[in-house]
Amino acid sequence: MPSPSMPVAVTPPAAEKGATRMPAAPDTVFADGLAERVRRGATEVLGRARVSFRPARTAVFGYLIARAVNLVVLALMALATGKPFWSMLGSWDGVWFRDIADFGYVDKIPVSPTGKPYWTNVEFFPGYPWAVRLVCDLTGLSALNAGMVVTLIAGVVAAWGLYALGRELTGSHRVATLFALLWGVAPGSMVLTMVYSEALFVAFASWGLLAVVRRQWTLACVLCLFAGLTRNTAFALVAALGVTALAVVLRRREDGTRVGLLAPEARRPVVATLISPLACVGFIAWVGWLAGRPDGWMWIQDKAFNLRFDAGISTVQWMNKYLTHLGRPIYVVCTFVIILSVALMIWSFRDRRIPLSVHVYGAVVMFLALTTSNGWFFHSKPRFMLPAFTILLPLARLMVKWPRGVVISILVAGAAFSGWYVGFLLYVINTNP
Repeated sequence: MPSPSMPVAVTPPAAEKGATRMPAAPDTVFADGLAERVRRGATEVLGRARVSFRPARTAVFGYLIARAVNLVVLALMALATGKPFWSMLGSWDGVWFRDIADFGYVDKIPVSPTGKPYWTNVEFFPGYPWAVRLVCDLTGLSALNAGMVVTLIAGVVAAWGLYALGRELTGSHRVATLFALLWGVAPGSMVLTMVYSEALFVAFASWGLLAVVRRQWTLACVLCLFAGLTRNTAFALVAALGVTALAVVLRRREDGTRVGLLAPEARRPVVATLISPLACVGFIAWVGWLAGRPDGWMWIQDKAFNLRFDAGISTVQWMNKYLTHLGRPIYVVCTFVIILSVALMIWSFRDRRIPLSVHVYGAVVMFLALTTSNGWFFHSKPRFMLPAFTILLPLARLMVKWPRGVVISILVAGAAFSGWYVGFLLYVINTNP
């Protein structure tokens, strides 16, 4: 017999013979069920990612080799000119992005006595510097090194997304691989090895365009929003989504009637299209509120950064100047890059096997790049056209038939050329790539 001080095990009622077990508390059941669903969902997503990434490994590995070639070329140019190497990777636009990551946006637009705005960081979209800030907080790295991490990871995701998009559009592993690699060695691609936002934008745009092609409306909308936080070029992705949604609205049913805006099958694409530009428009509206005028972001672009829409007049004028007058050879090179890019865009439109939304995306990016007056930064056109990756698809179809040695030689030469092009601008001309 136990003593009074000895604890006695009490049999709970649920354990007694014939007793009914009490159910667990509802909040415990919900928490356990939610955790299990999250775990299973994460496992499923990771499994699908591994399966999707496996065939894209060649494209991603080739992309990383191109970035290594860029760094070698830039290091050689730094050595030849006696100028710094690593810090140049975060120069020019990288300085603005690092400033936002470290200190945030200004709370007031600086204006000169004549009413002209000074250069200010609200010109730059927040997606990339926010990502840099996040890496800084997680790793303790400086903004420069964190920016390089963000650019590297984003570039890998972009190359993977371009492979997936190319495979979806052509059904060919070799064409998809070459499609991603051609983008990775394009003339302006050296900025994919710098603290610049192009890699992150293309990561969102490539997967977003794939979602548009597959008509995954929610995913496409979310990726449009992220792209809109990164660059105003996101309007090209919104246009691609809108064209695809319009095709659903205008589609005829078997009875001959059109689907229309209010039909159940049109609801998701229409809503996705209406929501998709809100991040980009929201940031521009916020800058307008900060500037005290609705066109504040465009006003700062025009008066402070000398960037304005002029229907491409200045681009044609600069091209004519560099083709008919003596000048720096690098500007002649830039002129021929523009001509080649426009030719590729026209060629890509001839491929009727490609969905209209893909053509629209590439055309809008090219339109935005070539119709913006930037006399200070004419040489930056190759970088502005870098998100127009869709124009490279017909070239990938053509080159896939060439001997492998020739293709590899062209890709290596392209990587070296892109490194030299941007390196020349940085070290010799001392200007923004």
